[in-house]
Amino acid sequence: MKLSITKKFKAKPRLWYAMSIAASWAGAGSLMNSTTMAKTIGVVPALIWCLCNTLACIVFGLLIWKLPTIRRIMRTRVCRMVLALFSIFQIWLAMTAINDAWANIIGSTGAVILSFGFMLAFVILLYRHGIIANILTDNGGMYAIYALVAVLATVSLIASKGNFASLSLGLEKENLMEGLYKGLLLLPGPFTYPYFFKLVDYNESNDDSVSQCDIIRAFIGGGIGFGVYMVFAFSLIFTSISPALEVCKAILLTALAASTLSSFVYSEYAVFGRKLGLGINLFSFGFWPLVAPLGVMGVWTLMAESRVYLILAMLAAAIILRVVERKKVSE
Repeated sequence: MKLSITKKFKAKPRLWYAMSIAASWAGAGSLMNSTTMAKTIGVVPALIWCLCNTLACIVFGLLIWKLPTIRRIMRTRVCRMVLALFSIFQIWLAMTAINDAWANIIGSTGAVILSFGFMLAFVILLYRHGIIANILTDNGGMYAIYALVAVLATVSLIASKGNFASLSLGLEKENLMEGLYKGLLLLPGPFTYPYFFKLVDYNESNDDSVSQCDIIRAFIGGGIGFGVYMVFAFSLIFTSISPALEVCKAILLTALAASTLSSFVYSEYAVFGRKLGLGINLFSFGFWPLVAPLGVMGVWTLMAESRVYLILAMLAAAIILRVVERKKVSE
């Protein structure tokens, strides 16, 4: 008798975790921002940004293994409150990406309705079914992302017939530094994902009888899985999307945004519980129109620059705590 999807996940969860990590990290900005950067500051700076993007989840996995006190710092009330704020920004970013993807296809009103629809669907689904629903939808979303980006890249490259977009390499010092700066802004990103910390805790102890696995390897696998997608996404900077493929691109952007959206909707439940988490999600739902005019890059930059200070402070506190504990043991 065939096992159900849920039973397959519970028996061998590592690949499921890895794909959920990749899907959560692969927001719409990974597709849109790489193209924007390549066109404005050059191919090499955009490539640096993509490389840092790929390394982010791997760095997270290695650091929480080498510096376990990070998790204790993140459980403090102050950190939880700040992470809730960043989760709201991520929700707004995902909703803005869905809106931008469809505005020119179904009109601005239809795009807004679609964005609200996705948000409301995840608020209800994850309120009722919790983390397993997020993991399973992330996996379905990630495999759909692979299929869509592969089709989009392959067809676009073939259609170009060798007439690739003329882009600057961006080897000027200021361009390289901007690419490196924006790339480094990505590395603290996973530390502002409450869902990632929840996965680590869930792997160690859960009420759903899910088998334990090497969660560090899951995060490394998630980074690699994201990198596979990024190869296809990066190739799109050299082509132009034909009108016939615009719907395919919009579906891809929606799949990317939806996977991130679900993880941050769930994050509010994970951090604050179902009732308070529901209130925060509804707040995000209601106030999104105020930030939507900033666009994807505007919302992302606002969030990325502000989270650096949080993560630096958090890492410093974790290192100090680790040193103090080791000193006590040695005395």
